[in-house]
Amino acid sequence: MHGVTQLLKPSSSEYKSKETANMKKLFLVLTLLLGLVLLVACGPEETPEDTTYTVTFNSAGGSAVPSQTVEEGGKATEPTAPTRTGYNFQYWYLDNQNVPFNFNTVITANITLTAYWTAQQVENNGALIDFSNLFVPKSTIRVWIDDQAGEYMAEIIQEFNKIYPNIVVEHQHMGTVDARERLKTFGPSGNGADVFQFPHDHLAQAILEDLVYALPTDVAENIAERAHPLGLDIATLWYDETAKSFDPSSPNAQEKLFAVPMSLESVGLYYNKAYVQTPATTYEQLLADADTWNAQLASDESGQTNAQKGWYYLGNSSHWADSYFMQHIYSAFDFYPFGPTLDNPNEVGFAALGVENGALEWIVEELKPRVTGTGAHNSVGGSTNFENGNIPYVIAGPWMNKTYQDKGINFGIAPLPTIKGKATRTFAGAQMAAVYKYSKNTADAIKFVEFLASDKAMEIQYRHMTKLPALQQELLYDIPGVMEDPLMLAMSNQLETSVPMPTIPEVTYYWGPGETMITQVWNDAVLPSVAVVTAEESYQSRKAGAS
Repeated sequence: MHGVTQLLKPSSSEYKSKETANMKKLFLVLTLLLGLVLLVACGPEETPEDTTYTVTFNSAGGSAVPSQTVEEGGKATEPTAPTRTGYNFQYWYLDNQNVPFNFNTVITANITLTAYWTAQQVENNGALIDFSNLFVPKSTIRVWIDDQAGEYMAEIIQEFNKIYPNIVVEHQHMGTVDARERLKTFGPSGNGADVFQFPHDHLAQAILEDLVYALPTDVAENIAERAHPLGLDIATLWYDETAKSFDPSSPNAQEKLFAVPMSLESVGLYYNKAYVQTPATTYEQLLADADTWNAQLASDESGQTNAQKGWYYLGNSSHWADSYFMQHIYSAFDFYPFGPTLDNPNEVGFAALGVENGALEWIVEELKPRVTGTGAHNSVGGSTNFENGNIPYVIAGPWMNKTYQDKGINFGIAPLPTIKGKATRTFAGAQMAAVYKYSKNTADAIKFVEFLASDKAMEIQYRHMTKLPALQQELLYDIPGVMEDPLMLAMSNQLETSVPMPTIPEVTYYWGPGETMITQVWNDAVLPSVAVVTAEESYQSRKAGAS
């Protein structure tokens, strides 16, 4: 080869082998790249919120059966059979009583299953037996009550069916503040409720929206004999349906009971018994003690005072510009919105809170330094401070009872203190039940709401929901446990000096301007004489805009 290295040319077979290997590598690379592209393009799927449905068991006169919460795509569990004197339980059915429900069915909506019973055979020894009740046709009513677990309503329905065994009650959980809007949507199609529950401040709007059936005179008279005067006042309105006016002087106005008050509530002075043995009875005492407390070193050994920690002596479970919470202070200065009877939309009365009244000055000069210092009206979490055992007092309502109990706070409730020797009067509110105006089973729905005012229903409500029954005080002795419950007694005592919260539609336009008025004087040092004018103008503008 003459000293020159000859390059070796690969054979044809070797060349093809290398070419094949390269192609395999290229294919593998392309496959991996394609997988990555698809992975990135698809991305992680967002996890949808879990959807759950409620399966309610209507025992149709038998023993109570708790409802079940079933995840979407899941199945209900067949419960232990209920019992009923004189009857044998056969099965649960959905719509057709001749078709047993299959518990392997996937649940895709809220449903109510009803118990099917057969009468037990009895040796009559020649005696006559009346079978007429077995042939009375059954009717069905749908009830929207705030009871997510369903145990409260299961027992209510059980007791109701002991009196009215031929009325099938379908319960659907519905939040009280949602019921009115949902009924406006689903009522006309027949998918709404025959009976629905709502808070006091929804009543007038529900009447204007043509949702509420005024209760017959005889039923109203029966309710009036038992209901607490505050609850009765809140549920009774003058209304001219033709003019859609709540003015008692309107030509066709009639005073009607539109709902059955179920429970009553108001705010009170909650105190932690670890700090307070005898609660303050005057704001003068309360604020003087606040000065001492706020200046003391906090218990967490931080070296800061209670005020520096934000642990002010007196807290508010809402905030200090909430007119519902502040009404007790206004009342000591003789201010009530909408005139003396709380129902005149032309006398919202903000102007009355000007310099001559003195309420706003007292709030800024006496209250504010002791409860937020130089902070804003909402700068202190009063309820959180109380829950954590950091402060002695908070203004709150019975809706907070369970939270404080679950946190292990040993608390009591006292009436809100006087101001300058004058009693303070809170707003009283109520939860109530009404009949849908266009129910196809009005008579049966009326029977149900009337039953809700009975001793038995009030007892069940207290036991399950820990709410104060909306009954006259002397009738509370007939409800086991209520008069032995210090929290119920304290709320009952507070209600003795409360006034019914206004229920006219225009109350909707009161809260916003009222809150702005306080925030202006509290946060921005606006003169009360200026803030009340702004609030009055804002209310009148909102009212006119809704006309």
